[in-house]
Amino acid sequence: MGIVGQSLLLFTALISGVIGYLVANDIPVFAEVDQTLIYGEWVEQGVPTYAADRFEVRKDGIYIKGARTTSYYEFTGSKLIYTVGNNTYLYTVEDKNTLQREKPYHYSTPFTRR
Repeated sequence: MGIVGQSLLLFTALISGVIGYLVANDIPVFAEVDQTLIYGEWVEQGVPTYAADRFEVRKDGIYIKGARTTSYYEFTGSKLIYTVGNNTYLYTVEDKNTLQREKPYHYSTPFTRR
């Protein structure tokens, strides 16, 4: 196999790897996600009201108890991810009014939009 064949093989492997990474991590490539779909206050379900976790997603960040805890979050259209301190939070969109918390791993619980 000549240098051209090796280069073509390497290029093909590189492109396949990039596409595999994008698909596995649910990263949108061509479509822009409407960030407003995730905006609002989200409240944990299945626990007493006084013990429920809640957070609010706004254009400028994630808010807990009225205070912005982080200005950066990622919404892919099917996942919401943000980090506060050493904790990374991952929510999967179940429908337009329900998120399922997947991380932190200690328990998985649904959140509904209030």
